[in-house]
Amino acid sequence: MTISMPAARTVWLATLLMAAFPLPPSAQLAFDAATIKESKSLAGGGSLRFMPGGGITAAHIPARAFITIAYELQTFQLVGVPDWTRSAYYDLVAKPAGAATREQSLAMLQALVAERFTLTFHREKRQMDGFALVRARANELGPGLRPSTLNCEKDLATEPKCLQGRITFEAPVTTMKSIGQPIQRIVQTVVGAIGAPVTDDTGLTGTFDIDLRWTTDVAPTDDIPSLVTALQDQLGLKLERRRVTEGVFVVDHIERPAPH
Repeated sequence: MTISMPAARTVWLATLLMAAFPLPPSAQLAFDAATIKESKSLAGGGSLRFMPGGGITAAHIPARAFITIAYELQTFQLVGVPDWTRSAYYDLVAKPAGAATREQSLAMLQALVAERFTLTFHREKRQMDGFALVRARANELGPGLRPSTLNCEKDLATEPKCLQGRITFEAPVTTMKSIGQPIQRIVQTVVGAIGAPVTDDTGLTGTFDIDLRWTTDVAPTDDIPSLVTALQDQLGLKLERRRVTEGVFVVDHIERPAPH
């Protein structure tokens, strides 16, 4: 899987497709060999790739992106980083001693980032401006939101229909097709798309098949609407502005990594 930079949308998309949950660093998990060095590339973009077997390579990635990717954060959840983490870019090559799972690779990346950037942090809850996802109509869902008999978070490996789910982005249109997913999957998608915290106030339980299509164009067309319009017309949901409580990742200390 490749995460391209600097497009925040692609970082979000890759993170979402990984269907990840935060994992604590493990002292027993570490890359067998890893180098992080300042990027000398003059290119405007970069990439981070999770390799088969558990290795990770990155080219021209800003320091703060290593934190958001390793700890699976949205940008608004990262607090207290100095300005240089936005402007200092790094390359990474990391290899495990043997085959590693995605979860193990993420745990090793967390440990590596903490070590090389001398990173210390804590987590806390903060109030911030955000949104609540609510039902647009009390007793009616949109045509793109249908109750499902599947639970693809649980049965992905054994249910072939679950593999039909996907998220694709062909600028400026995003298409989301999810099978047997809870409403939280929509919340995660919206959070990444708008870059703000969102709470689930729909009251909907169980799993759903979801079909959603929207554009990021500043002037959306009738057949490809904005996300706000698509949520209401296609899913029967809408966003309301709220003050919400969100978990944040507060950086207490970070340093530029020494060459390795």
